[in-house]
This record gives sequence, structure tokens and C-alpha cells, in this order.
Amino acid sequence: MKSHFDDPSRLADKISDVEAKLESLEQEIQEIGQPAAHGLQRRLDALKIEGNALKRNIGKAECSDVPDAVRLKKIEGLLRHIESEESSIENEVDFLGQSAPSSVTLAVEAGAHLVDLYRRGKKIVIGDHQPLGSSVFVNRTHKDLLEKSDH
Repeated sequence: MKSHFDDPSRLADKISDVEAKLESLEQEIQEIGQPAAHGLQRRLDALKIEGNALKRNIGKAECSDVPDAVRLKKIEGLLRHIESEESSIENEVDFLGQSAPSSVTLAVEAGAHLVDLYRRGKKIVIGDHQPLGSSVFVNRTHKDLLEKSDH
């Protein structure tokens, strides 16, 4: 099988494309959140390590005067593996991005809704002043206390 990347500079361009795709995948995984994205994040971290090895090897290949055919084939093989794994992760990210919200998210939203209902109900019943928890002696002057005791 003839390699499509006989030139190290073409491989370097392809590697930069893969690197950009990894960055966008990382942002999408962070949007999914934990714990659903934990496994995907581990796989992405492994791909980043492999990408660093790929960059290191392509740097060595570019520095040499005559490209080493064996090294270029290994680089190409690693690049195909990274692209394949990247595609797999991208499919899982798309699936998790479309899935229904988790039970924790639903519980938090329900709790926030209940707190909002409680606040609105309290405002309707009590109004704007806060008689609960307010002390007779806090923030009162002697004159105010005398007026209250006359009633």
C-alpha cells in the first residue's frame, strides 16, 4: 500500500488538523460534565499523549535531510489510529450531548423551582416585611419601644 504522506510537511499539516479537532472535542466533553464524561476524558488524554508522540516523531522526520520511510509509515499508522479513536470519541460525545438530562440535573432544577415557589408564596402571605426572626430589641430606639408598648 502506497503512503499518501510521503512528505513530512503534509503529515505535519494533517497532525495540526487532528490537534485542532482534539481541542474542540475537549471543549465538548467539558460541556457534558462529570461523571458521564469521565471515560471520554481519559480516552482524550491518552490521545493527547499519542498526539505529542506524533509531533515529536514528525519533528525528527522533518529535521532529517532524507525522510525515513519506516518512520513515516509508523507516523502514518499512529495518525490513522488517532483519527479512528478521535472519530469514535466524537460519536460518543454527540450521543451524550443529545441524551436526556441526568437525574441530578432534574433534582436540582426541581429544587430551584420549589425554592422559587416558596419565595413567591411567602411574599404573597407575609408581604415585604420580615416579622419572622426579627427581634423586638434589634434596630429599635428607645422611643420606638415606648410607642410599641403603648399600643
